[in-house]
Amino acid sequence: MTTFLGRPAFERLAQVRSRLIDQGFAPATPDRPGIAGLFLPWSGRDLSTKGGIYWVGAGTDGIYGAEGEQSYEACHERAARLCDRGPNARAHTPVWLFLDALTRTLLGGTYDTTSSRWGWSNLLKIGWSAGSPDVWPPEVVERQQHACAAALREEIGQLRNSLIYIGSLDDFGILGEALGSVPAWHSENSTTTSIWWFRDQVSGNLFVHGNHPSTARREEAAIAAIERTVLLTQNLLPRFV
Repeated sequence: MTTFLGRPAFERLAQVRSRLIDQGFAPATPDRPGIAGLFLPWSGRDLSTKGGIYWVGAGTDGIYGAEGEQSYEACHERAARLCDRGPNARAHTPVWLFLDALTRTLLGGTYDTTSSRWGWSNLLKIGWSAGSPDVWPPEVVERQQHACAAALREEIGQLRNSLIYIGSLDDFGILGEALGSVPAWHSENSTTTSIWWFRDQVSGNLFVHGNHPSTARREEAAIAAIERTVLLTQNLLPRFV
């Protein structure tokens, strides 16, 4: 099993999800919006030793296994089916096209052939099945913030000399708490890139924070963001590439 999130942190998230359901937010079904299945991050088997790309999105799409088992193993299998079983059914969507562009240049192959050196996480581990996180019920976001920040802190704490791309302009208060402070971000908030970045001197990780790929695509900034991220990685993480 390859994940940077241990069972205690997962169980804390599971408890938050259970409390949300107990307080009236029903699990999602194909016919009714609601709480999605619990998200467990996935990482390639060589990511922690060789470095690579850690993609951090905003949250899951749709019901994401809400009607299935929510154990640690089942949630890992759910993420693994999307990440390390070859091209997935959503390969044409903005997120996967963005990731594929990064792996082709930085890892030397398509995302499905380089899965040993990248990983997938989300800021929000408990999703709502309808709409983007900015229109989810506010309680669903607010009640998981601290648990999600602790989880993300645990995840990135195991990465060295890697590119950590946060593909969500709104971090929902999670990224700053996970990092433990407000880093000295280098702002490139132009009409072409709209990214912020910094390199952590202790871990060697390069953090790049930008728009969600679907937003960047609408604004015709995705290509520029990819090119700038690649250049930053090649310049600041030479051992990685």
